[in-house]
Amino acid sequence: MKTFARKRYPRGSGLPAWLLVAGLVCVLAGAAQQVAAQDVEELLTQVTEEYAVAYSSPFLYSFGPNANSNMYSTAHIPWSRLVLGFGVKVMGTELNESDQTFSKVIENVDLGAYDPDLAGQFGDVLMSGPTIFGSTSTNGRVQGFYNGIEVFNAETIPGLVDSRWSPLAAPEAYIGGIMGLKATVRYLPEVDTGDYGKTKYWGYGVQWNANGILKNLPVDIMAGFFTQELDVGDVYESTANTYFVAASKSFTLLTIYGGFATEDSEMDVNYEFIHPTDPNLNSEGSFTIDGVQDSRFTIGTTLDFLAKINVEAAFGNKLTTYSAGLMFGL
Repeated sequence: MKTFARKRYPRGSGLPAWLLVAGLVCVLAGAAQQVAAQDVEELLTQVTEEYAVAYSSPFLYSFGPNANSNMYSTAHIPWSRLVLGFGVKVMGTELNESDQTFSKVIENVDLGAYDPDLAGQFGDVLMSGPTIFGSTSTNGRVQGFYNGIEVFNAETIPGLVDSRWSPLAAPEAYIGGIMGLKATVRYLPEVDTGDYGKTKYWGYGVQWNANGILKNLPVDIMAGFFTQELDVGDVYESTANTYFVAASKSFTLLTIYGGFATEDSEMDVNYEFIHPTDPNLNSEGSFTIDGVQDSRFTIGTTLDFLAKINVEAAFGNKLTTYSAGLMFGL
């Protein structure tokens, strides 16, 4: 049996708190977390495409629900009065415990793709270990079996941040008030996050209030859509889209709202796999992962006093996301 040693990476001293908001890096578990300060791309160079898919998937699973959260804090949009504002939205998606680890069996493959000395011998490969949100002190493992006997064993990579919570923050601005329309943008220019690479984030959407046509309704009715993109270095390119309808009821300082949305997300991953012993087995990795959540129900409340402060919970068909917003303006 052959065992391939993998390079171990030193743990960093943590990321600064401002990066939680300014960096918009979904792999952070919070400003106080101690995380591994290595480049995501450098980690992925050590694993094959099949491993990278399983390792990275929870990144996308949380990005889609986060990005598609807090699209509105009221269904009311004036038809003949200008409104505008700016602020920030923060979201957090609770991952399932099963999203922190993975185990995958690839059956009847040429073991020479993993160890050139085994070329032409077909067997099974077992991949297991922490995902990107798994243990930072435990390395993964790839094992090869020929006729049920282990013939190679390779240590791989640890998790990047050990947490079941994935946060996201988004600066946001809006303008509207003509014919019940409102346009919203989320944007952060390219930010260099050091070892994580350059990160950029943007999104836009439109909402329309129906009360200018449907008169004398007891609540405000609104429909809209939003599309967003988050890029992390040259490795991850993630997109999220949502279409939603919402209703709200306003009181003196308080608004209660709720809605239903359909959504989708996907992540393109591009990197280079570097074999630990044979450069001839190096390869370019490129694949797309689809999100797991496609709908949600949202309930929330907004306090309008000097600023608009809202909190909400979104119950998706797969994950639950909590979010809050602070907006200044009309």
